[in-house]
Amino acid sequence: MRTRLKPPRGAATQAWLPRRDTTVLLLSAATELQGAVGRVCAAAAVELIIAETLDLVAGRWDDVAAVLLDASIAAPEVGLTGWNGPTVIVGFAQDGARVWQRAEQQRADRVAILPESAPWLANYLGRLRNPAPGAAMVGVIGASGGVGASTLAILLAAEAAARGTRTLLVDGDEWGGGLSTALSAQHVPGLRWPDLLRTSGTINPEQLAASLPQLGAVAMLSWPSSVQADAPPQTPAAVGEVVRAAKAAYGLVVVDVARNPASLASLAPHCHGLAIVVPAQVRAAAATLALMPHLPPMPLAAVVRGPLGEGLDAAMVAGTVGLPLAGQLPHVPRVAEALASQHVGELLRRRTVRTLLSNLLSWLAGDSSGTGQGGRRQP
Repeated sequence: MRTRLKPPRGAATQAWLPRRDTTVLLLSAATELQGAVGRVCAAAAVELIIAETLDLVAGRWDDVAAVLLDASIAAPEVGLTGWNGPTVIVGFAQDGARVWQRAEQQRADRVAILPESAPWLANYLGRLRNPAPGAAMVGVIGASGGVGASTLAILLAAEAAARGTRTLLVDGDEWGGGLSTALSAQHVPGLRWPDLLRTSGTINPEQLAASLPQLGAVAMLSWPSSVQADAPPQTPAAVGEVVRAAKAAYGLVVVDVARNPASLASLAPHCHGLAIVVPAQVRAAAATLALMPHLPPMPLAAVVRGPLGEGLDAAMVAGTVGLPLAGQLPHVPRVAEALASQHVGELLRRRTVRTLLSNLLSWLAGDSSGTGQGGRRQP
């Protein structure tokens, strides 16, 4: 039996908006750190709950806007199961190396080294009380290489921008040669990933938007065509700060997620849903099933790439991998030339392309009425 393609959970009520709670949790048994964080929270006018162990929390996250984690807590003792909000590693200046190491282990969003970072931390916690709306963020990933995931990401961003949404296209593949190269935009001035990963501290959203390359109505954050050996690492903490600023500056962020551990760990968890491009081939179905256990738990949808064999339809292919069908990515002649010449608008005029993109944008916006395809949410 077929049911409708389900939107990302809570999408109709914009569940991706930052939380409006005013309570933060500090996990620490150190009296000195408890006092220092307490003074910061008092300055930020937010409530502080202190727990020495996770047993005292018992997974009750409903009233928590952020978790502050003492860097001195041993990694095996901490597993923030069920927590999907921001995590800040806190510690003192004399333990700076351990703070950054702990942030990497925990894949934390922020780091606060006290007392130097106290003003920043107070400002950050204060913003949780009255945050600005955040953008939706959708990822596109291929079941295997060369199936058109990058093309779909470009088309989706272009369609959203054409509808009047301030849109950012993000290149998630450090070794992919650069999306800007695919669009013959490698010489368009603006910052690339290595420039942003070298920054420290908070990134101003509007300054970010003003510094990125602009291709018509779409802004782009791309890797360069070749990555230098001394390029800064793509750590979850550094990428998280860029994503935070991007969500504050744009209405939609479209990410071309690469099939590599760095991209999956640092970018995929920030998405509200992932569209997986699945070719209508047995090997591609096997690759999709192998990929899915490595994806964060979130809404998934299949975009089937033809040509379809005799007796096959897109719904059958999606059903084979247990995913809802968002639509079929048609064969578009001379797509590489259209992209390279920045004539994406010509591709958007194709009816089959418009139908697919409309389905994906409706899915992300929480409107499940646009399709009649079956599927399930990844557990």
